[in-house]
Amino acid sequence: MKMKSIQAGLLMLTAFCATSFPSGATTLTMDELPFQPVNGLSFSGVTFHFSIGGNPSSDAYYNTGDGGNEQYVQDPALEGNSLGTLTLDFASPTSGLQLGVARSISGPMTPGLQVSLFDGSLNSIGTFNLNTAVFVNFSEGLFNSNLTIGRAVLAFPDAADAPRFAIDNLTFTPVPEPSMIGLLGIGLLAFAVALRGKP
Repeated sequence: MKMKSIQAGLLMLTAFCATSFPSGATTLTMDELPFQPVNGLSFSGVTFHFSIGGNPSSDAYYNTGDGGNEQYVQDPALEGNSLGTLTLDFASPTSGLQLGVARSISGPMTPGLQVSLFDGSLNSIGTFNLNTAVFVNFSEGLFNSNLTIGRAVLAFPDAADAPRFAIDNLTFTPVPEPSMIGLLGIGLLAFAVALRGKP
């Protein structure tokens, strides 16, 4: 009887962990949703905001065919006006961020992308530059960060030379909230106490 109680408890614990803790990385290939403006769009744990000159703008789109087929960016992609700023707000703290970026110019850009990262409380972690280089038709590169973040703000320098941008293969890994880890610990402790009290 005691063994059956333990097995039942472990099954419940496994089910709890499977539903409460995200597993593995999420990758958005920008073809999961129909063509639409990206500003205000929430999908798969990330909310997109796009603005030009501080004003919300619809001039950035999910699932476009204008990003080309490069090394890190392949159609469809998220494509927009380089005058704008693209903000990614994550539903939970995210460990690591990777994305491909292409700029509409057939020459290197130094930098081609500027990424400002913020922690889960939206405190600045720093701004990081990515230089881009020509692969096929566009100037492109791959941004990588292993920091734990809550927000990323993408800016695209030299908009006059490269008026459009595209991003693709946005990859991030949600991390468990400390409160969920605490709940799991309390649950395990209660389960152990209940087992000790049984004959």
